[in-house]
Amino acid sequence: MNKIILLLCLLDLSACNNSPVDKKMIPVENAGVNISYLISGNNDTTVILLHGWCINKAYWKAQQDLLSRKYRVVALDLGGHGQSGKNRNNWTVEEYARDVIALIRTLRLEKVILVGHSMSGDIMLQVAHEIPEKIIGLVGIDNLKNIQLNYSAEEQNGIDQFIKALKANYKLAAADYSRKYLFPPNYADTVSINRVVGDVQNMNSTIAIQTLESLIPYTLKEAQFLSELKIPLHLIVSDYTPTNEEAVKKYCPKGLFIKTIHGTGHYPMIEKPETFNILLEETIADISGQSR
Repeated sequence: MNKIILLLCLLDLSACNNSPVDKKMIPVENAGVNISYLISGNNDTTVILLHGWCINKAYWKAQQDLLSRKYRVVALDLGGHGQSGKNRNNWTVEEYARDVIALIRTLRLEKVILVGHSMSGDIMLQVAHEIPEKIIGLVGIDNLKNIQLNYSAEEQNGIDQFIKALKANYKLAAADYSRKYLFPPNYADTVSINRVVGDVQNMNSTIAIQTLESLIPYTLKEAQFLSELKIPLHLIVSDYTPTNEEAVKKYCPKGLFIKTIHGTGHYPMIEKPETFNILLEETIADISGQSR
């Protein structure tokens, strides 16, 4: 059961520059769904910040403020999240990837670094699979910490019970899960906990559950998509849950680079933004330098 809990935790439950945007906002849509985004900075390299399950682009505010001094930075709300449209019935990893691809193509972005928190680790892999020519870097935030090729019967049963609990009482089950498994035990940062729990509980439950139902089987494709990468994989992970570096590394033909942040839960960008920003800025600089 501990393995099942860890698996669910890793599946996850993820800015906004105060300066005015210096160009007219171009509408972005995917299949008729409006995709809300914030753009700042100016560079031929663009950093796209992708949030995780049931949260939104505001979680990246400190990172957008920092990175837009050197790069063009875009933080978006995936469909069904934040201020983006909810007028579709397809809440899969593949469809979320199409949200991102629509943004890249509409804004005519060429040299893109994807930064994906939690479930957006899989979304960024799907984007890189579909438009590899646009992507020069991938940075996973507290995700892709282990690779599985299948689920045992016990694991699948644990997953089924979790989905059943969400369908029976979404607000209660989602809040309980968030408090117990996305932060360290007896965690002092109650501000971050309350923020996450509030956003998760306020999420449209149909979208939230369908997203998880798509994400769970998709994680079994991670090995395949990692093996196809023509660029290294970069990860910034919290040590509140373990990372199986060897299991991930063998599927990364161009290399795996991991930075670890201490003393946070699943949301290091809001829990320790100053420390996290140092690691993220170093990683983005490494990627942008290598791509020249």
